[in-house]
Amino acid sequence: MKTVDFEKAIEALSVNELEVTKYSYGINGQVVAVYAKMGERTLLKWDYCGRGFCLDIDEEIDVDGQAIVPEVNHPELLDYRRDADFDLKFD
Repeated sequence: MKTVDFEKAIEALSVNELEVTKYSYGINGQVVAVYAKMGERTLLKWDYCGRGFCLDIDEEIDVDGQAIVPEVNHPELLDYRRDADFDLKFD
């Protein structure tokens, strides 16, 4: 699939606060994975077929007792769970 195919399918999901953060490409230039952030604590991933995966990030408590959400620099290294609610439909 091409980047534009994923962009259209992700937009069709109509999910609030969804921000695509990274596209991963194979050697042929095709998209092999897409990573996104939904709100503060939820990460999403789609594989090359458009199958959805999800990961909720646990808050950490700092020294003042305030809840903070850790920054994720490498979303591709995390362990997502399959979530068919976020599957993409391509035209």
